[in-house]
Amino acid sequence: MGQFESSEPEPVLNVLSAQPLLPYASGIVFKPHPQSDARRRSAVALIKYLLAEKKPEVLSAHYRELLEVLLWKITEAESHKHKTRLKSQGALGCSDKAKLRHEHVFQRSRMIAALEKAAPHEVDDILKSAIGCTVTVEEHTRLSKFDKEYGWERYRKAGVVVIDTKTGERVI
Repeated sequence: MGQFESSEPEPVLNVLSAQPLLPYASGIVFKPHPQSDARRRSAVALIKYLLAEKKPEVLSAHYRELLEVLLWKITEAESHKHKTRLKSQGALGCSDKAKLRHEHVFQRSRMIAALEKAAPHEVDDILKSAIGCTVTVEEHTRLSKFDKEYGWERYRKAGVVVIDTKTGERVI
């Protein structure tokens, strides 16, 4: 399985073809930010620094807030918050940015809890779960009903179809 946990990818878009496999997919080609790798490395380095340098005089609320912001930076490293590589079927068909939400596939609160308990050698594996996905407001509401689940299982239970706009494959 790859980074986005799909056992058998389903082609959704042939990027080289003028004929999209799904009507909403025409013209969708993901373009990462030119500094996406550097942006991700920077946020990861800062998270590791925070974890290594936790001091008793630092309020836990401030500490968690900085971790939250840095997790956002990871999920936005490749692009703007609504131009993520992963998009729901609904988001692909939505032209109104006000009806879109940047979702953290693996909830930040759970990643932060895991990071706070993690040994240094475990941090990179936890941060691999910092994945952003653009969804509609309605899909976001459906996903929130399954907050006890973690990661892609929320999307399965909420019935949210996700497309990798770089490959054109269905992720979930």
